[in-house]
Amino acid sequence: MIIEFRSKAAGGFFMTEPVMRMVFAAIGQEFSSKGIFTEAQIPEVRSRLAAAIDQSRKQDQSRLNQHDESLREGLTSMQELPIGLSQRAFPLLEMLTAAEKKKVPVVWGV
Repeated sequence: MIIEFRSKAAGGFFMTEPVMRMVFAAIGQEFSSKGIFTEAQIPEVRSRLAAAIDQSRKQDQSRLNQHDESLREGLTSMQELPIGLSQRAFPLLEMLTAAEKKKVPVVWGV
């Protein structure tokens, strides 16, 4: 399933259901294919998502360092590293930040 996120504060974007489940788990939000982050909820959700992205970036950097070391030692090939939460959730963080500034909600699946 592909789900669209929309807000009057920013352009819409799409997430697949598995990615959305991962993002919602990271912010402690129960998954729902339709919903809304109200103006009152957005600051807390944005804060939790920013913290989850920061943690993911640290893990991504650690994996990248290990991968680079393995490349130098000839233990691995130049295969791509998986895309992490920090890349996948960034559009939502940007939308939440814009929505918080403009004091408008973020909706999805509607």
